[in-house]
Amino acid sequence: MNVEIVEDYRALSVTVAQRVINAVTRKPDALICIAGGDTPLGVFDVLVRASEEGKVDFSRAAFVGLDEWLGLGKADKGSCREMVWGHFFSRLTLRGEQICFFDGLTADPAQECRRVDRFIAGHGSIDIIVLGIGMNGHIGFNEPGAARDTECHVVDLDDVTRSVSVKYFGEARDVKQGISLGMKTILAAKSVVVMASGEKKAPVVAQILRSDIDANIPATLLKAHPQVQMLVDKAAAAQL
Repeated sequence: MNVEIVEDYRALSVTVAQRVINAVTRKPDALICIAGGDTPLGVFDVLVRASEEGKVDFSRAAFVGLDEWLGLGKADKGSCREMVWGHFFSRLTLRGEQICFFDGLTADPAQECRRVDRFIAGHGSIDIIVLGIGMNGHIGFNEPGAARDTECHVVDLDDVTRSVSVKYFGEARDVKQGISLGMKTILAAKSVVVMASGEKKAPVVAQILRSDIDANIPATLLKAHPQVQMLVDKAAAAQL
């Protein structure tokens, strides 16, 4: 796994955003997946600014969501869709058909998985996927013990994931399941970018880089991908 260390969160956001811009420049109809959560917020800001300045054109690109908390929808504070929509999609001029995001309020999660799988298949595969890292090493909602051969699927959330969810929701919500792209889908992406920021991520970054491929540390499964790059700021690299 190739690792690049940059100065700080701002530099990290700019560097990751440039990877996305490069992918769209090479292939204007690229299929893009960017994780929700706090880590990519700076990336969204850089991409929106680049779009406004004419440095990137998303008019032919498509976007697919990485994951969602089951039971939460676009209107729920802290849902993945609410975060990505509010910080990114709503600030761009996009058509509805360019975006495919999990509906966490679906009455039929299995059908929702098939819908997202079909959207990705219609584009061949994801061209670039930008991932964060969970405190337990999860990728999307591929939790410890994740299988390498899954596509979109429903997941029973790990206790660590459930415990950190409060920071997104601002209140205690007993969310027990998520819906996520699987490792097979993620590993089929043409380019994989993993980003981590801040000293709180330093232990898991070190664990990932020092470990062999181990399903109990899902991010290590990415080591099987030929085009994966981990980008971290100095704080997240503190234990390397």
